[in-house]
Amino acid sequence: MAAIDNYKNVLIIRLGAIGDVIRTLPAVNAWQQQYPETRFTWLVEPAAASVLQGQAVLDKVFIFERNLFGGLWRSPGNLIRAALSLTTLISDLRAEKFDLVVDFHGILKSAVFARLSGAPERVGFARPDAKEGSAGFYSRQFQSPGSNINRVERALALVEFLGVDVDMVAPVSYRLPVTALNRERAWETLDLLAELPGKGPIIALHPGSSRKTAYKRWHQNGYVGLVNALVEKLDARIILTWGPGERETVELIAGNVRVPRLVAKKTSSLLDLAALFAACDLYIGGDTGPSHLAVAMQTPVVAIFGPTHPKVNAPYGVPFRIVRYPLHCSPCRKRSCKTRLCLEAIGWRRVLVEVEDLLNHLT
Repeated sequence: MAAIDNYKNVLIIRLGAIGDVIRTLPAVNAWQQQYPETRFTWLVEPAAASVLQGQAVLDKVFIFERNLFGGLWRSPGNLIRAALSLTTLISDLRAEKFDLVVDFHGILKSAVFARLSGAPERVGFARPDAKEGSAGFYSRQFQSPGSNINRVERALALVEFLGVDVDMVAPVSYRLPVTALNRERAWETLDLLAELPGKGPIIALHPGSSRKTAYKRWHQNGYVGLVNALVEKLDARIILTWGPGERETVELIAGNVRVPRLVAKKTSSLLDLAALFAACDLYIGGDTGPSHLAVAMQTPVVAIFGPTHPKVNAPYGVPFRIVRYPLHCSPCRKRSCKTRLCLEAIGWRRVLVEVEDLLNHLT
């Protein structure tokens, strides 16, 4: 494999999820900082695309419209549209004539894209980080230092393997492309804080998650008790934030608390939500994309963990606390778990203790 400074046109593949795309950014930023002449393109799926649009480090962003492939069986038209979209995407990727593809995702789908890109060099993870036989599609494999390292550190280790001296660059940087318009939209919510009586810290709570990761959600009663305690004990100003499909959950929590609170206005993009988190003193939520969005905006985080690994998925680069109930079966990532005891057993008082401790250390 050639020296890293010989690769001037690089394709980055991390299709999703939102949090994983965010956690790959520091590695790409470190690479660009040390080799500023390198041209980077990123292949991503729609859900996380807005995090990348406008990124100064990226020359282009290609989007794989995976949603087109969800209903192929319903009609021949769906199949034709999906086939045309995929053919166009592959043609566009090959036209870029990449020197190197780096697959940070490590699944069959991402590895196939790496191969179809036409790049002569394809680098990705070795097993066990490479899933679904993806390792066989790479010209060179990277064996990560361990399976239980933080995802940011794993991505940084991969670019170090390629030749980037990560110790020579600035501290970890996410560089989300938040604009003045994103901040203006965030203030449409923040201006409403004047209607709340509190004078304490501004705290964002994000109770929801994507439909596929509902198994990560802390119970609604916990959030109700926590909101009441934060306002009554800390004089906090609480903003309940939400994303697509999560409004009902937030409204149920808001309707059961006995203290003043604010339900955020609908945000039009992830960067609007990021701008809102940036204006808060603290963020509280589960192991989800919005938590890593808050991290990227340098907002301290209290993360409530259940079935996912606390070390692998811990906030990286900001002050944080993790709340979890250790069980012999956790972490497991078992989406079909019926009891979710690892989350149900966490009471709001345990979370409050960590919130107070973190806020005390920040002052």
